[in-house]
Formats: sequence, structure tokens, C-alpha cells
Amino acid sequence: MNKKIISTLLLIILIISISAGSCHASASAKVFSSSKSSYYGECAAYAQSGLRTLGYSCTAVTGAITRDSMLAWIGNTGNGYAMYVHTLGGSGYFNDYYGYSIDSSMISGYWDFVYIDSSQSAATSALANAFHTTGYTNKCFLGWSNNVTTANSKTFNYYFWLECVGTSSIRTAALNAAASVAGTGTAPIRLYGSTTYTGAAR
Repeated sequence: MNKKIISTLLLIILIISISAGSCHASASAKVFSSSKSSYYGECAAYAQSGLRTLGYSCTAVTGAITRDSMLAWIGNTGNGYAMYVHTLGGSGYFNDYYGYSIDSSMISGYWDFVYIDSSQSAATSALANAFHTTGYTNKCFLGWSNNVTTANSKTFNYYFWLECVGTSSIRTAALNAAASVAGTGTAPIRLYGSTTYTGAAR
């Protein structure tokens, strides 16, 4: 009888060990939102909500965001595959709160979904290529092809993250959200990478 109990206990322990070993942590995402923008708090909250809808475990850094903190996330070797940044910037670079820039030469890793919410972040494919979001099935980069006001960015983000994400591809969600911003050319959103990728966490 004792041998049967011991055998059963050993079998249970073995099953638990195998289950624990095959359990994968959810993919992580991080939001960085600079208080140089009047709408940094709202945009950060929208992005966190949207990324969680996509299945990411998401945290946020807001206010006086630093280049070092963003580069630490970009260089993460864990399960971080998505990133949203709301800040100032230009073609091929984006800034921290203090005006220090991150450009394509400082970026590494293979990312699934990156959205750099700064003017002209997608004017060229430089940042998209640096994040390795082009040329793959389930990866994409979102940004602005031209200048965008913080007010129009905030409106876009509301519709994109809260109304559109999770209902279609990222491309379709972005186009639908852009159509909700009043005026012509006020939300010059551009996507690089897969046009069919839904943004769902791996």
C-alpha cells in the first residue's frame, strides 16, 4: 500500500514538474510617455489598455522619461516584444524628456510591435528596419510619416487603442483611427511590416 502511495505521489510531482517546465510567461510590453506633451497621461493609459487587449503584460514609465530607461528596454533579453513611445522626435529618431535622442544605430533586437508616436518617426523606414519589424509575417512598426500635433495624436490614440485595436489588423485599425481625426492630413499614420498582423502577443 505504501509503495502505491509513494508511486502516486512521485507521478503527481513529475506531472507538476513537466507542466511548470512547459509554462510560458506572457509577452511583455512597455509604454514610455513624456510629460513634454500635454496629453502624455492619456496616451499612456490608452496604450496600456490596448496592449493588454492584445495580450501583453504591460507596464508604463511616464513623465521625465530617459534615454537610458528606453535603451534598457530596447536591449532587454527577456520576453519584451512590444513598445509604445509618446514623445518628441523627427525623421529616424525620437527623444527622451531631456532632449537626448535615440536613433536607428542605437536599436537592437527583433520586435513584434513597435509604435513610436513622435512626428516623422515613420518618414523613412530607418526605425522600422532597426527594430527588425520589416520583412516578417507577424511584425510591424507604426509611426507618423509627417508632423502631427499632440492633440491630433491624442485623438488618434484614443480611437486606435480603445476602439480599433484587437478588432482587425494593425493596419486597418490605424487607418480607421486616422479617419476619426478631424481634417485632411491631420493623422499621417504609416505602417511598415506586415499589413495583416493583428498585433496579438505571441
